[in-house]
Amino acid sequence: MAIYIKLRQSKFKDEQRGGKWFAQTVSQGEVHTKEIARIIEENSTFKRGEVKGMIDEIVETMTKLMQQGQTVVLDGFGRFKLTAVSTGAGSPEDFDLKKNITGVKCNFMASGQREGLEHKVTKSLSEGTEVKWMPKKKK
Repeated sequence: MAIYIKLRQSKFKDEQRGGKWFAQTVSQGEVHTKEIARIIEENSTFKRGEVKGMIDEIVETMTKLMQQGQTVVLDGFGRFKLTAVSTGAGSPEDFDLKKNITGVKCNFMASGQREGLEHKVTKSLSEGTEVKWMPKKKK
């Protein structure tokens, strides 16, 4: 399996990134719950409706748990947690929840394992993935 990249030039002005070219992954489309359930149905004894129901229930349960401040760990997949997004305040006394909190986002960290003396982390979801150039479009 491979992911495809194309190059994009950085628009940042700073010395480290400004004008340099970086890899940008090109999406090959989206796969939604219904299609995932169909694929799992083909590879298991579960019916598509059962699988979709389980996925829907996992999402609902994870949402409730994260909204209670829990970090949700799906073993072999990764960790999910909600974090607050905020603007800075001059002092702790100046920080106002309504003014400084600008949103809440969900962070995901893929499961992985440390290897070797450098303690390099291999992410299980990306292990074995090959990177290729995006094929040129035929004219």
